[in-house]
Amino acid sequence: MMTKRILDAAASDFFSMNAAQLAQSIRETEGRTISAEVICTYEPPVEGVTHAEIAAAFGADIITLDHFDPDHPVIRGLPATIAGQPDILNQLKRLIGRPIAVNMAVTRQNEGGWLYTRRYSPERLEKLAQQGADIVFLYGDSATGQTAAEVADVVREARRRYGDGLMLVGVPDVYFPAPVDETIRREYMQAHQQILEAGAQCIGLIMPGSKQGWRLEDTAALVDHIHQLNGLVWLILTHSVEGSPPENIQQMALNAKMIGGDVYRLDEAGLAGMPLPENILEFSLTIRGKRHTYRRMALSALR
Repeated sequence: MMTKRILDAAASDFFSMNAAQLAQSIRETEGRTISAEVICTYEPPVEGVTHAEIAAAFGADIITLDHFDPDHPVIRGLPATIAGQPDILNQLKRLIGRPIAVNMAVTRQNEGGWLYTRRYSPERLEKLAQQGADIVFLYGDSATGQTAAEVADVVREARRRYGDGLMLVGVPDVYFPAPVDETIRREYMQAHQQILEAGAQCIGLIMPGSKQGWRLEDTAALVDHIHQLNGLVWLILTHSVEGSPPENIQQMALNAKMIGGDVYRLDEAGLAGMPLPENILEFSLTIRGKRHTYRRMALSALR
């Protein structure tokens, strides 16, 4: 059976896709896939519902959970009857009918460090897989000495263990130094090649307009290089710009699509641990119009 595009996929299609099929679905959607990142340990902006449900209702295709700790899993707003289930991420997927991504960091931070609850270990990644994660972001923490080679080693081991059971998104450096000169751009390209050759399907980059110094032409060169290596690009709208006025969102969305992004992730610093819901909608309308936006918003998780 042919893999459906993200644009055409319903909940039952997502549930049946492995990582390779999800990657192909994103590729065939041609730069019209949207993810919303949410801090699942925060109280949602309205009561009686999760951040993920709000984001899905406003048009997100994929939900990325930040601050999700597989050792102590908490998703605020989940009904008590399912919040304690061992497959908590599968339970959330049944509510929203969307794939779930989770952030992890390759870090040596100790307890109390800002990445500690997101730290990678083989045992914690195994818990994520058992809990129902579809996609895992793996960030390198240069502040504690992690290199792109170490991120690639983690990717290689994860791919060996899980095969197409998990989509892996590699990020060489969680601090995203701006690629303002040829030396830094070359370092990014070498890192991306290492991570993709190790088995990641995707690379995460900053969306121009959100973090200082990430210019369109420099980012476009990195996007082109990743595509030459057959990788997919997640462009991340961050630095609280996910809470900016709609005209900014429209401009960044068009620019992101023009430089070749495959997935656009709106980060969590808009309102109470998520992007502004209306900015998810605005971004979707800008890159794919009302037809596809309204369909995604309206599709039932029972389909």
